[in-house]
Amino acid sequence: MVQLDMRPFRIAITGVESTGKSTLAHALGAKLNASVVEELARTDVDVLGDCVQLETLSRLAAAQLAACEAAEKHAMQTGVGVIITDTDDSVLAVWGEAVFGRLPNGLDAWRGWADLTLLCCPTIPWEPDPLRSVPEHSERLKLHDVYVQQMKNRPRWALIDGATKAERLDQAVRAFHACIP
Repeated sequence: MVQLDMRPFRIAITGVESTGKSTLAHALGAKLNASVVEELARTDVDVLGDCVQLETLSRLAAAQLAACEAAEKHAMQTGVGVIITDTDDSVLAVWGEAVFGRLPNGLDAWRGWADLTLLCCPTIPWEPDPLRSVPEHSERLKLHDVYVQQMKNRPRWALIDGATKAERLDQAVRAFHACIP
């Protein structure tokens, strides 16, 4: 069991759409016997109804953080040593800036939650999904650059740029082990 200060090790997975965040979260969760917190935006009524407002992103920030905190509490009760969230504050920050020109509220409380952030690169093919809107690789690379800039302020982060699921999982496991004393 991996713990810091009597709490589980916390991993956030981030990056532009269609970079394999959910796939990596579940694969890494299985590999590390971790709890996985799903990205709440994927099932949000405003997101699914294509009527997202800046307030929607603020609400999602609070809800995602609450889900992470609940998972952390449960992990401490059950002895799970790692929690992985399939998104983080940077996703909502980039979304808010790109669509509304400003940051949603509630990101400060979430910033710094993760002990390790894994930034997935757009090195795998874009897959259509009703929630995805940026199929052009050049546009995804521009957004990825915004994420890279955000990561420079994080204490521990790793770039996940493998071309296959297996390579990405290997990179994530190695990044995790590099953080463990």
